[in-house]
Amino acid sequence: MRPTNHPILYRRATVLMAGLVLALVACSSDSAEPTRASLPAVTSTTTTAATTTTAVTTTTTTSTTVLDSDAESLVLVAFGDSVLSYPSPSLQAMGAYAEMLEEEFGVPVDVRDNTVFGSSPAHLLNALDSERILADLAEADVILLEIPQHDTAEPFMTATGHEGRNPADCGGDDHHQCLRDYVTENKVTVEAIFSALTGVCDPSEVLIRVIDMYQMEIETQNKTDGLQITSPYFREAQEALAEIAATYGIPIAPVYAEFMGPDRTQDPQDRGLIRTDRRHTTRAGALLIAKMLDDLGYDLAA
Repeated sequence: MRPTNHPILYRRATVLMAGLVLALVACSSDSAEPTRASLPAVTSTTTTAATTTTAVTTTTTTSTTVLDSDAESLVLVAFGDSVLSYPSPSLQAMGAYAEMLEEEFGVPVDVRDNTVFGSSPAHLLNALDSERILADLAEADVILLEIPQHDTAEPFMTATGHEGRNPADCGGDDHHQCLRDYVTENKVTVEAIFSALTGVCDPSEVLIRVIDMYQMEIETQNKTDGLQITSPYFREAQEALAEIAATYGIPIAPVYAEFMGPDRTQDPQDRGLIRTDRRHTTRAGALLIAKMLDDLGYDLAA
Protein backbone atom coordinates (compact mmCIF):
# COMPACT_ATOMS: atom_id res chain seq x y z
CA MET A 1 0.00 0.00 0.00
CA ARG A 2 1.30 3.44 -0.93
CA PRO A 3 1.78 6.08 1.80
CA THR A 4 -1.35 8.09 2.54
CA ASN A 5 0.30 11.36 1.58
CA HIS A 6 0.53 10.24 -2.03
CA PRO A 7 -2.25 11.31 -4.39
CA ILE A 8 -4.96 8.85 -5.30
CA LEU A 9 -6.85 9.48 -8.53
CA TYR A 10 -10.51 8.80 -9.19
CA ARG A 11 -12.74 9.76 -12.15
CA ARG A 12 -16.31 8.98 -13.08
CA ALA A 13 -16.92 7.29 -9.71
CA THR A 14 -20.07 5.13 -9.82
CA VAL A 15 -22.58 5.63 -7.00
CA LEU A 16 -24.85 2.59 -6.49
CA MET A 17 -28.14 3.05 -4.62
CA ALA A 18 -29.69 -0.23 -3.42
CA GLY A 19 -31.78 -1.67 -0.59
CA LEU A 20 -28.80 -2.25 1.71
CA VAL A 21 -27.09 -0.33 4.50
CA LEU A 22 -23.34 0.34 4.46
CA ALA A 23 -21.27 2.21 6.99
CA LEU A 24 -20.91 5.05 4.46
CA VAL A 25 -23.09 8.18 4.66
CA ALA A 26 -26.04 8.23 2.26
CA CYS A 27 -26.43 11.43 0.26
CA SER A 28 -29.99 12.64 -0.32
CA SER A 29 -30.94 15.43 -2.72
CA ASP A 30 -30.99 18.05 0.04
CA SER A 31 -27.86 16.87 1.86
CA ALA A 32 -24.68 18.92 2.01
CA GLU A 33 -21.95 18.40 -0.58
CA PRO A 34 -19.35 16.01 0.89
CA THR A 35 -15.99 17.51 1.67
CA ARG A 36 -12.85 16.09 0.07
CA ALA A 37 -11.84 14.61 3.42
CA SER A 38 -15.15 12.72 3.63
CA LEU A 39 -14.78 11.04 0.24
CA PRO A 40 -13.78 7.37 0.38
CA ALA A 41 -10.05 6.78 0.22
CA VAL A 42 -10.16 3.44 -1.56
CA THR A 43 -13.63 2.55 -2.79
CA SER A 44 -15.95 4.69 -4.88
CA THR A 45 -19.14 2.74 -4.13
CA THR A 46 -21.80 3.94 -1.67
CA THR A 47 -25.24 2.47 -0.96
CA THR A 48 -28.36 4.01 0.64
CA ALA A 49 -30.84 2.33 2.94
CA ALA A 50 -33.98 0.73 1.54
CA THR A 51 -37.24 2.66 2.05
CA THR A 52 -39.58 -0.14 0.90
CA THR A 53 -39.74 -3.89 1.24
CA THR A 54 -39.11 -4.26 -2.50
CA ALA A 55 -35.47 -4.00 -3.45
CA VAL A 56 -35.01 -1.49 -6.26
CA THR A 57 -31.54 -0.74 -7.57
CA THR A 58 -30.75 2.51 -9.37
CA THR A 59 -27.34 3.35 -10.77
CA THR A 60 -26.19 6.90 -11.34
CA THR A 61 -22.83 8.05 -12.60
CA THR A 62 -21.13 11.26 -11.59
CA SER A 63 -17.97 12.81 -12.94
CA THR A 64 -15.38 13.65 -10.32
CA THR A 65 -11.64 13.85 -10.00
CA VAL A 66 -10.23 13.68 -6.50
CA LEU A 67 -6.68 14.02 -5.25
CA ASP A 68 -5.52 13.29 -1.74
CA SER A 69 -5.85 16.52 0.19
CA ASP A 70 -2.15 16.41 1.08
CA ALA A 71 -1.00 16.10 -2.53
CA GLU A 72 1.40 18.83 -3.58
CA SER A 73 2.68 17.21 -6.78
CA LEU A 74 2.43 14.12 -8.97
CA VAL A 75 5.29 11.86 -10.00
CA LEU A 76 5.12 10.66 -13.61
CA VAL A 77 7.51 7.80 -14.40
CA ALA A 78 8.02 7.17 -18.12
CA PHE A 79 9.44 4.11 -19.88
CA GLY A 80 10.15 3.58 -23.55
CA ASP A 81 12.60 4.70 -26.19
CA SER A 82 13.35 8.05 -27.80
CA VAL A 83 9.86 8.23 -29.33
CA LEU A 84 8.70 9.70 -26.03
CA SER A 85 11.62 12.02 -25.43
CA TYR A 86 13.48 13.08 -28.63
CA PRO A 87 14.60 15.81 -29.26
CA SER A 88 13.60 16.77 -25.71
CA PRO A 89 10.99 15.46 -23.27
CA SER A 90 9.25 18.85 -23.17
CA LEU A 91 8.62 18.71 -26.93
CA GLN A 92 7.45 15.12 -27.03
CA ALA A 93 4.46 13.14 -25.79
CA MET A 94 5.95 12.67 -22.33
CA GLY A 95 6.15 16.40 -21.70
CA ALA A 96 2.82 17.14 -23.34
CA TYR A 97 1.06 14.53 -21.20
CA ALA A 98 2.71 15.93 -18.07
CA GLU A 99 1.29 19.35 -18.95
CA MET A 100 -2.18 17.83 -19.31
CA LEU A 101 -1.84 16.15 -15.92
CA GLU A 102 -0.89 19.48 -14.37
CA GLU A 103 -3.94 21.11 -15.93
CA GLU A 104 -6.22 18.24 -14.88
CA PHE A 105 -5.15 18.10 -11.24
CA GLY A 106 -3.79 21.57 -10.60
CA VAL A 107 -0.46 20.42 -9.16
CA PRO A 108 3.10 20.29 -10.54
CA VAL A 109 4.21 17.06 -12.20
CA ASP A 110 7.67 15.67 -11.50
CA VAL A 111 8.69 13.75 -14.65
CA ARG A 112 11.08 10.82 -14.16
CA ASP A 113 12.41 10.08 -17.65
CA ASN A 114 13.53 6.46 -17.94
CA THR A 115 13.40 6.30 -21.72
CA VAL A 116 16.47 4.92 -23.51
CA PHE A 117 17.42 5.71 -27.09
CA GLY A 118 17.42 2.54 -29.22
CA SER A 119 16.02 0.41 -26.41
CA SER A 120 14.32 -2.96 -26.80
CA PRO A 121 11.69 -4.81 -24.75
CA ALA A 122 14.38 -7.05 -23.28
CA HIS A 123 16.44 -4.02 -22.24
CA LEU A 124 13.43 -2.46 -20.54
CA LEU A 125 12.60 -5.68 -18.72
CA ASN A 126 16.15 -6.00 -17.41
CA ALA A 127 16.12 -2.39 -16.23
CA LEU A 128 12.97 -2.71 -14.15
CA ASP A 129 14.78 -4.25 -11.19
CA SER A 130 17.50 -1.60 -11.01
CA GLU A 131 17.70 0.35 -7.76
CA ARG A 132 17.18 3.70 -9.47
CA ILE A 133 14.06 2.62 -11.32
CA LEU A 134 12.64 0.82 -8.29
CA ALA A 135 13.13 4.05 -6.34
CA ASP A 136 11.20 5.98 -9.01
CA LEU A 137 8.42 3.39 -9.03
CA ALA A 138 8.11 3.59 -5.25
CA GLU A 139 7.14 7.26 -5.65
CA ALA A 140 5.11 6.92 -8.85
CA ASP A 141 1.59 8.27 -9.11
CA VAL A 142 1.40 7.87 -12.88
CA ILE A 143 3.33 5.50 -15.16
CA LEU A 144 3.60 6.04 -18.92
CA LEU A 145 4.74 2.99 -20.87
CA GLU A 146 5.80 2.64 -24.49
CA ILE A 147 7.22 -0.74 -25.44
CA PRO A 148 10.54 -0.01 -27.20
CA GLN A 149 10.72 -1.09 -30.84
CA HIS A 150 14.37 -1.92 -31.45
CA ASP A 151 13.62 -5.65 -31.51
CA THR A 152 12.05 -5.11 -34.95
CA ALA A 153 15.25 -3.85 -36.53
CA GLU A 154 17.19 -6.97 -37.46
CA PRO A 155 14.31 -9.31 -38.40
CA PHE A 156 12.52 -6.64 -40.42
CA MET A 157 15.64 -5.61 -42.31
CA THR A 158 16.60 -9.22 -42.98
CA ALA A 159 13.16 -10.30 -44.18
CA THR A 160 12.89 -7.32 -46.54
CA GLY A 161 16.43 -7.55 -47.92
CA HIS A 162 17.32 -4.12 -46.58
CA GLU A 163 20.77 -2.84 -47.62
CA GLY A 164 21.77 -6.05 -49.35
CA ARG A 165 20.62 -8.49 -46.70
CA ASN A 166 19.45 -11.90 -47.91
CA PRO A 167 15.81 -12.65 -46.99
CA ALA A 168 16.67 -16.36 -46.98
CA ASP A 169 18.65 -15.68 -43.81
CA CYS A 170 15.34 -15.02 -42.06
CA GLY A 171 14.68 -18.74 -42.19
CA GLY A 172 11.69 -20.89 -43.05
CA ASP A 173 10.41 -21.95 -46.44
CA ASP A 174 8.77 -18.53 -46.82
CA HIS A 175 11.76 -16.60 -45.44
CA HIS A 176 9.54 -15.33 -42.61
CA GLN A 177 10.74 -17.42 -39.67
CA CYS A 178 12.66 -14.56 -38.05
CA LEU A 179 9.45 -12.50 -38.16
CA ARG A 180 7.49 -15.22 -36.40
CA ASP A 181 10.26 -15.49 -33.84
CA TYR A 182 10.08 -11.72 -33.31
CA VAL A 183 6.36 -11.92 -32.51
CA THR A 184 6.80 -14.87 -30.14
CA GLU A 185 9.68 -13.28 -28.24
CA ASN A 186 7.97 -9.90 -28.14
CA LYS A 187 4.81 -11.36 -26.58
CA VAL A 188 6.76 -13.22 -23.91
CA THR A 189 8.84 -10.18 -23.00
CA VAL A 190 5.89 -7.78 -22.96
CA GLU A 191 3.98 -10.11 -20.65
CA ALA A 192 7.03 -10.22 -18.36
CA ILE A 193 7.24 -6.40 -18.40
CA PHE A 194 3.62 -6.05 -17.29
CA SER A 195 4.06 -8.71 -14.63
CA ALA A 196 7.17 -7.02 -13.24
CA LEU A 197 5.72 -3.51 -13.40
CA THR A 198 2.41 -4.36 -11.75
CA GLY A 199 4.24 -6.45 -9.18
CA VAL A 200 5.81 -3.23 -7.94
CA CYS A 201 3.00 -0.78 -8.72
CA ASP A 202 -0.54 -2.05 -8.23
CA PRO A 203 -2.64 -0.57 -11.10
CA SER A 204 -5.50 -0.12 -8.64
CA GLU A 205 -3.29 2.34 -6.74
CA VAL A 206 -1.01 3.79 -9.44
CA LEU A 207 -2.35 5.12 -12.73
CA ILE A 208 -0.70 3.14 -15.55
CA ARG A 209 -1.14 4.27 -19.15
CA VAL A 210 0.26 2.57 -22.25
CA ILE A 211 0.61 3.50 -25.91
CA ASP A 212 0.97 1.08 -28.76
CA MET A 213 3.21 2.17 -31.62
CA TYR A 214 3.22 3.13 -35.27
CA GLN A 215 5.57 1.25 -37.55
CA MET A 216 8.74 3.12 -38.46
CA GLU A 217 10.67 3.55 -41.70
CA ILE A 218 7.52 3.25 -43.82
CA GLU A 219 8.95 5.22 -46.72
CA THR A 220 12.02 2.98 -46.84
CA GLN A 221 9.98 -0.22 -46.64
CA ASN A 222 7.59 0.92 -49.36
CA LYS A 223 10.48 1.19 -51.81
CA THR A 224 10.84 -2.60 -51.74
CA ASP A 225 7.27 -3.58 -50.83
CA GLY A 226 8.72 -4.47 -47.45
CA LEU A 227 5.70 -3.19 -45.55
CA GLN A 228 3.56 -5.94 -47.04
CA ILE A 229 5.97 -8.45 -45.51
CA THR A 230 6.46 -6.91 -42.07
CA SER A 231 3.08 -5.29 -41.36
CA PRO A 232 1.15 -8.48 -40.43
CA TYR A 233 3.77 -9.43 -37.86
CA PHE A 234 4.05 -5.94 -36.39
CA ARG A 235 0.27 -5.77 -36.16
CA GLU A 236 0.12 -9.10 -34.35
CA ALA A 237 2.60 -7.83 -31.77
CA GLN A 238 0.62 -4.62 -31.20
CA GLU A 239 -2.64 -6.53 -30.84
CA ALA A 240 -0.99 -8.84 -28.32
CA LEU A 241 0.15 -5.79 -26.35
CA ALA A 242 -3.45 -4.58 -26.08
CA GLU A 243 -4.63 -8.02 -24.96
CA ILE A 244 -1.93 -8.30 -22.32
CA ALA A 245 -2.64 -4.81 -20.95
CA ALA A 246 -6.36 -5.58 -20.79
CA THR A 247 -5.75 -8.54 -18.49
CA TYR A 248 -4.32 -6.06 -15.97
CA GLY A 249 -7.16 -3.57 -16.44
CA ILE A 250 -4.81 -1.11 -18.13
CA PRO A 251 -6.07 0.85 -21.16
CA ILE A 252 -4.00 1.61 -24.24
CA ALA A 253 -3.94 4.76 -26.35
CA PRO A 254 -4.36 3.38 -29.92
CA VAL A 255 -1.50 5.28 -31.54
CA TYR A 256 -0.94 2.52 -34.11
CA ALA A 257 -4.41 2.85 -35.65
CA GLU A 258 -4.51 6.62 -35.36
CA PHE A 259 -1.14 7.16 -37.04
CA MET A 260 -1.38 4.45 -39.71
CA GLY A 261 -5.06 4.19 -40.52
CA PRO A 262 -7.53 1.29 -40.58
CA ASP A 263 -5.30 -0.93 -42.72
CA ARG A 264 -2.16 0.08 -40.76
CA THR A 265 -0.23 0.91 -43.95
CA GLN A 266 -0.51 4.70 -44.13
CA ASP A 267 2.69 6.67 -43.66
CA PRO A 268 2.24 9.03 -40.67
CA GLN A 269 4.88 11.30 -42.18
CA ASP A 270 2.38 12.17 -44.93
CA ARG A 271 0.13 13.70 -42.25
CA GLY A 272 2.94 15.57 -40.54
CA LEU A 273 2.87 13.32 -37.48
CA ILE A 274 6.48 12.11 -37.62
CA ARG A 275 9.71 13.81 -38.58
CA THR A 276 11.78 13.39 -41.71
CA ASP A 277 13.89 10.85 -39.81
CA ARG A 278 10.81 8.59 -40.22
CA ARG A 279 10.97 7.60 -36.55
CA HIS A 280 10.24 10.41 -34.09
CA THR A 281 7.05 12.40 -33.79
CA THR A 282 6.64 16.03 -34.71
CA ARG A 283 5.12 18.39 -32.17
CA ALA A 284 1.73 17.71 -33.77
CA GLY A 285 2.27 13.97 -33.41
CA ALA A 286 3.39 14.34 -29.80
CA LEU A 287 0.34 16.42 -28.92
CA LEU A 288 -1.93 13.87 -30.59
CA ILE A 289 -0.45 11.05 -28.51
CA ALA A 290 -0.79 13.09 -25.31
CA LYS A 291 -4.41 13.92 -26.16
CA MET A 292 -5.14 10.22 -26.73
CA LEU A 293 -3.66 9.45 -23.32
CA ASP A 294 -5.73 12.18 -21.72
CA ASP A 295 -8.85 10.84 -23.44
CA LEU A 296 -8.35 7.53 -21.61
CA GLY A 297 -9.38 9.35 -18.45
CA TYR A 298 -7.97 8.87 -14.97
CA ASP A 299 -9.70 5.80 -13.58
CA LEU A 300 -7.52 3.40 -11.68
CA ALA A 301 -7.81 -0.28 -12.53
CA ALA A 302 -10.62 -2.06 -10.72
